[in-house]
Amino acid sequence: MPDEMPKEKEDDNENKDVWEKWRRAGAVAREALALARPMIEPGIKVLDIINTVENYIRANSSGTSFPCNVSLNNIAAHYTSPLNDETTLQKGDLVTVDCGSHVDGCIADTAFTVALNPDHQDLVKAAEDATNVAVKMMRPGAKLNTIGALIEDTITKAGFKPIKQLTGHQLKEYELHAEKQVPCVGGKSEVLVEAGEVYAVETFASTGSGNITDLPNPTIYQLLPIRVPLRFAGSKQFLGIARKEYREFPFAERWLAERMKHATLKMAIRELRQNGVLYAHHILAEEKGQFVSQHEHTVIITEKGHEQTT
Repeated sequence: MPDEMPKEKEDDNENKDVWEKWRRAGAVAREALALARPMIEPGIKVLDIINTVENYIRANSSGTSFPCNVSLNNIAAHYTSPLNDETTLQKGDLVTVDCGSHVDGCIADTAFTVALNPDHQDLVKAAEDATNVAVKMMRPGAKLNTIGALIEDTITKAGFKPIKQLTGHQLKEYELHAEKQVPCVGGKSEVLVEAGEVYAVETFASTGSGNITDLPNPTIYQLLPIRVPLRFAGSKQFLGIARKEYREFPFAERWLAERMKHATLKMAIRELRQNGVLYAHHILAEEKGQFVSQHEHTVIITEKGHEQTT
């Protein structure tokens, strides 16, 4: 018998090795969300949910690819607790949990929404259906604008509006938002999905107009790959921690607040933002009184279609 492994087996093993870290990241993110789901009850602290998710991800992967977000009601994205956050879930809340893990830079990004008011279950289902329809379309040669139109159609037919400014996004190693986007609405740009790519497919359904605005007081930041002279020692301390531990990934102000004095931290953030080194991910919200649901999965684009990792 020949000593060489049959070519088909070689190809299978090579393919497995290429995507193994992406699959592991997906499993960890999925398991972290599974821990969060039974916690979503009135009276539970948002920070307790976030800590449960983040601690699990840190213990079972290389780390978070962004802070765990818990968005309530009209908040669409980018809320993570500040230090000592006392916010608790209330009866009737609409609760979205969005988390990300990575294994040596290979990323997973996933989210779901839970309605504590049964009247919002149709809104939850609209985002779930839109994401599931979009995921089924993710294959080589698919047009991203066509997928966006299908997302828009699914949410609109359910009686809601897609959030226009928020999109799914291509993932690359250590790059949470790569160049290609999966829009939540139709458009003219005919960008194609290609084999070997990875995407976070996420959709947002709203009871409002489908437009979001930035809120003040961001709690998530990200370093930009530039270097500038800094005067304040606290800024250098901040940069030293963030560059070493979070690299290109978004991180929570809360994580730095556990290690730096409050006044020093705030002065460092101000100087770094003024110098263009630090980017703020503002909390994004619909109008007060409206509700936003989200659903998200990560998929690897294969030669024949896709593989869902989350």
